[in-house]
Amino acid sequence: MDLLKLIEEAIEDERNAAAKYRKGAELAEDPETRSFFEQLVGWEQGHERILRDRLAALKIIRGNHQ
Repeated sequence: MDLLKLIEEAIEDERNAAAKYRKGAELAEDPETRSFFEQLVGWEQGHERILRDRLAALKIIRGNHQ
């Protein structure tokens, strides 16, 4: 598998996880559980940003080496 494709799939995985955790926050009946799921959403969004930054950097690097 190509590294760029792997990172793109990982980005999608992070987006899906964040959506799942958002649903958990919506379903949570108590503030502590809701807060927990909201924190998880934030972490997944952070992971997605990191992966997007790495993907962009790799595309630049590969573009300069072709």
